[in-house]
Formats: sequence, C-alpha cells, structure tokens
Amino acid sequence: MNNDALQAIFLVVLLIALLAIVFIPVALFLGYAYFLKRKRDSTREAIVRERQQLIGNNPWFPVRYASELRFKSLFKIFPWEGAGIVVAAPGSALFFGQTSSGPVALQFAPGNSTVNWLGKAPWPNGAVSWFYFETIAEKQYFSSETGVLVFGSHKSTKAIYEEVSKRFLATSAP
Repeated sequence: MNNDALQAIFLVVLLIALLAIVFIPVALFLGYAYFLKRKRDSTREAIVRERQQLIGNNPWFPVRYASELRFKSLFKIFPWEGAGIVVAAPGSALFFGQTSSGPVALQFAPGNSTVNWLGKAPWPNGAVSWFYFETIAEKQYFSSETGVLVFGSHKSTKAIYEEVSKRFLATSAP
C-alpha cells in the first residue's frame, strides 16, 4: 500500500467516527423522545378509560402540562412535566393528567379562573405554544400533544385553546 491509500483509509475512518459522534446522540435523543411519547399515550388511554363517566360526551384534547413552577424554571430538558387530557365542558374545563409526582386533577370555572392564550414562549420553553388557566393562586400551562417532536404545536394548541375558551365561557342550560 502506498501513502495515498493509507491517507484515504484514515480519512474514511475519521469521517465515520465523526458521523458516529454526531448522530449517535441524536439517535439516542430521538429514541428517548419516542419512548416518552408512547408513555404519554398510554397515560392518556388509562385516564380516558378511568374517567369516562366524568368525561361523558364532552370533547377532550390530548395535552402536555406544566405547572407555573416548572414553566418558569430555567433548567430543564423538556418544558412540560406531565401529560393528560383537557375536557371542555360547558361552563368549565377539567384537566386529568399524570406527572412524575403522581396524578393531577384540576377543575377550572369562570368564577375562579380565566383562560388565556400565550403562544410561543421560546426561552426557556422551546418552540412550543401554550395557553394557561390563571387562578388567584397560580397558573397552569397546557400545550397540544404533537407526537415525538414539538414542531407544529402552534396551530393545534391554538385550536384547543379556542374550543376550550368557547365552552369554558358558555353557560350551562337550566
């Protein structure tokens, strides 16, 4: 073998090593994100199964959830802390979810809370659009479930916000 052939082989091995250094972490992150998505899906399926009587015929929407503390936290990998569903009932909204701390059940009514559109809040919450319910004590943030990646959350989160707002402000018929 001559010197040019050895340099070519060394260059190919170096290029393969560089590609591995770049793509292995990306592949691991995507694998982890896919695992978390499947976990969120199974959480939502269990919630719908367990809470079917409370949900009734009201529309429900798959969402990601963040408490005010999590939302304002600067250091986090993902901006949400849990997954669940928002149930849009006339004159109220319900959230049933699961975080690493355990189950979360929240009820919002126009007398004790308001629903607000936030949109994108890039730092430190990534490329995710949000809406939130504000009570006297705190805010609870929600974004649509978009799948493995968060891209495209703006349109779907806005649609959920509009439907929840419309029903939230509706009064129950006597």
